[in-house]
Amino acid sequence: MSTQEIEAQPPVVEVKVDETAAKPMGQPEAVGIAFAHNDPENPQGGWATGKRWRSLFIALFVSYTSAFNATANGAASGKLVKQFHTTSSIFQTSSFTYLVMLGIGPMVFAPVSESFGRRPTLVILTGIIAILFIPQALTPNIYGLIITRLFQGTAACIEGPVAAGVVADLYAKVDRGGPFALFVLTIFTANATGPVCANWIVQKIGWHWLYWVQLIAAVVCFLLCLFFFDESRGEVILAKRAEKLTEETGRHHYVAGVDIALTETIWEATRISVSRPIKYLFTEPIVTGISLYIGFAWGVVFLFVGAVAHVFQKTYGFSQGQSGTVLICGFIGAFIGFLETIFVQERFYSNAVKAGGGKAAPEVRLYSASVGAWVFCIGCFGFAWTARPWIHWIAPCIFLVIINSGIYTMYLATYAYLGDVYNEFSSSAQASQGLLRNTLGATFPFFGVIMYDKLTFPWASTLLGFIAGFFAFVPAILIMYGAKLRERSKIASTMERNEGDILRDDPEVMAEVVRV
Repeated sequence: MSTQEIEAQPPVVEVKVDETAAKPMGQPEAVGIAFAHNDPENPQGGWATGKRWRSLFIALFVSYTSAFNATANGAASGKLVKQFHTTSSIFQTSSFTYLVMLGIGPMVFAPVSESFGRRPTLVILTGIIAILFIPQALTPNIYGLIITRLFQGTAACIEGPVAAGVVADLYAKVDRGGPFALFVLTIFTANATGPVCANWIVQKIGWHWLYWVQLIAAVVCFLLCLFFFDESRGEVILAKRAEKLTEETGRHHYVAGVDIALTETIWEATRISVSRPIKYLFTEPIVTGISLYIGFAWGVVFLFVGAVAHVFQKTYGFSQGQSGTVLICGFIGAFIGFLETIFVQERFYSNAVKAGGGKAAPEVRLYSASVGAWVFCIGCFGFAWTARPWIHWIAPCIFLVIINSGIYTMYLATYAYLGDVYNEFSSSAQASQGLLRNTLGATFPFFGVIMYDKLTFPWASTLLGFIAGFFAFVPAILIMYGAKLRERSKIASTMERNEGDILRDDPEVMAEVVRV
């Protein structure tokens, strides 16, 4: 196996053809290299269990701090609005700039991580993120906060994709279900605990400490990446070997499936990484449908950060800290979704792989999400009509748990399904949904509290339930007609033909490549 994104590897025959075409006249034939079986430097097949878990933990911690920052910022709204004599909408811009860069940034910076490796990317960016908490804690006005968070969001944008990439680096395709479910659970845990911790911090010791506490966590994150994180991208490890072998033998060595296939410069790669996701968003029906579906759900997640606290303060007289604590329901719901994924969805997928002779239809990834979408819809209606002064506050909390358990399965299925459908171009498909998802997540909080006040609490949540019900048909439609849509898609159909009848993890696929 030639490392990390193994599904991205072209067959050996294709590599040989490209290699011969690229070889100058009179020079020896170039040699493609791949990891040998049980190579101790191969992150997927050779790393010790402890080393693999250490790298995974650090990647998850990086993702946690980034997602925590995304939802924690809103807790400072009330204090900062009064101190700087501004409006809540202007303050919300500080959250908007951070979130929108989480969607835009990866399209520009993803090639950096792919080309230079996970370790330098994480070390540099976590260092920048830590430094940028200082001006936030000391900002003299709201505009300083907005600008600083714009740059911080730009640095943080790659943390999620890099962390997800580390999961792909460490685990083969058929083994990624559990680790990736844990990655998604980490994101939801951060989204839930961010407002919980932040509201109590602001209420008890002031808004400045919201950023000082995050600075401490960011420094810890930076030090972990600097001293304990090993490079996990297999292509980068092999590229160093190839360079060394070229120097020692005088014969050009390259990473099989990477050096010859990817001839564009870093600037060309960046151009493609920016244009392709936008193209997919408007020309690939699968990407368009699933991006709208998960984009709305993600917008609701961030809308609830402010709206739920507002509902419980007005309806039950909760304090800022108490109303923020209600959002821990997001973690409970996500944990239920995580258990469902491990014990139900993964079993469905494993059975489908066995029945398909080592290969399962991508639509199998959507089984839990097709149910979760309706769970999300029902939860919205339940929250709408139980958050009433004469009904105990535990009732709407239960429906918040239900809402988040549904969204968790939707979020996880989005990544898994697009990854299976688009294979080596899945990063572009993921960037498409990430762009729309984070843009909606950044936009919804602007009108969340206003909508709840104008429509009244019950009818605002009811409206969300009706929209969720409309989008709940998306996974069902893809399960029924996904195969036909993939046939009509030039990209998806090509990926399916290239994958063949066996998984790219099969070592025989790369049998002709020299293993070192």
